[in-house]
Amino acid sequence: MIFVPRTYIEVLKRRDFFVLILMILFGQLATAFLILSLIVSVFEKTGSTFAVSGVILSLTVPAFLLMAVAGLAADIIDRKKIMVVAYSLIAIVVFLILVLQHSVAASLPLSFLYFAGNTFFIPSSSAATAQLVKKGQFLAANSIFIFTLSAALLIGFFFASFIQFFFGSATTLVVCLFLLVISIILGLTLPQLKPVTYNHPSVLKNIQNIISGFKLIMSSKEVWYFFVIFALIQGLILFGVTLAPGFFNDIARITIDRSPIIVMPLVGLGVIIGSWFVHKPSMGAGFLVTFGLSIIGLFSAILGLILKVNLVYTNVILLIAIYLILVGFGAVLTLIASRTAIQQKVPHKNLGIVFGASMILTSFMAAVFSTSAAFLEAAFGYINILIYGGLLFLVLSAIYAYLGNRWKY
Repeated sequence: MIFVPRTYIEVLKRRDFFVLILMILFGQLATAFLILSLIVSVFEKTGSTFAVSGVILSLTVPAFLLMAVAGLAADIIDRKKIMVVAYSLIAIVVFLILVLQHSVAASLPLSFLYFAGNTFFIPSSSAATAQLVKKGQFLAANSIFIFTLSAALLIGFFFASFIQFFFGSATTLVVCLFLLVISIILGLTLPQLKPVTYNHPSVLKNIQNIISGFKLIMSSKEVWYFFVIFALIQGLILFGVTLAPGFFNDIARITIDRSPIIVMPLVGLGVIIGSWFVHKPSMGAGFLVTFGLSIIGLFSAILGLILKVNLVYTNVILLIAIYLILVGFGAVLTLIASRTAIQQKVPHKNLGIVFGASMILTSFMAAVFSTSAAFLEAAFGYINILIYGGLLFLVLSAIYAYLGNRWKY
């Protein structure tokens, strides 16, 4: 029997929050289908980590360029309208990608437009969660929100890998389009989600709002303590995504058309365990962040060292499987704890711009880390990246443990 915390059930009983979660679920499933289709296609044709990095850049650059505007929009425009319009526009983009799928030159710019639209959806949906639940339900709502984002992508990658393998890219893109249409219909059933009322803000006022959002983050050490790690862990996830196709192809001997079928359920299991574990009442947000970072760092270094000295002579897949579960566990602990702390510390009227700012920083880090991943792999190889990357994570966890103890987080 699967145990669902009572707090989760109470939050999901709120009809509008439940509809929002379904909208996010189907939309992120669609995103997973598109991402997998692009990565598989590019890696199959080139076998290059640099090519995968190019796909990641098409994902992250739109957020870096537009998230400040998207976060601001979430603070001055009805969030329901933003979400429905964003998904409607990207549904059109997917249709065009489907029609022009044999043209790589056309598909990549269109994928850029897809993620530009998705950039406007994320801060609006993130801020909307706080409008649809009570303040005392923030932790449960955040857990469900992040779990839905993570699980939708993982489940989407899993099923997309089957469809891509058996039916090809065209069917994968058709399913992606169908999922977006469902999301749009769900979004239309939501109530108005207006933020704090503004009286026709000028361009200058909008710029001042953006600046004030960043000032708000930096003015409170509690906020930036969690803000930085919330953005950093997401950027590092995309660092791993850049390396994953080549790692599983070269180290685990699993080709790109099969590896998602194995990888995604294992990471998803770690996410499920972590989403349950984060509700331990005796554990503060600072401890959970530190614990999550240390889990990722410790077992990355251990896996790298084992592979380096050839301690595993038979089935390396089992070892990697355990590692993937632990990575999912550590990452979701850090994400949920840091996001909940931010939402509790930041005034509701500023949540959109704060999470917009986090996506800007995330996108910048992801663009830098993804490009760096390709160069680091070429220079040092996958195993050395695991070892030294794991050690860096342990250093980072030690720093956060020290600051957390000092500042009583």
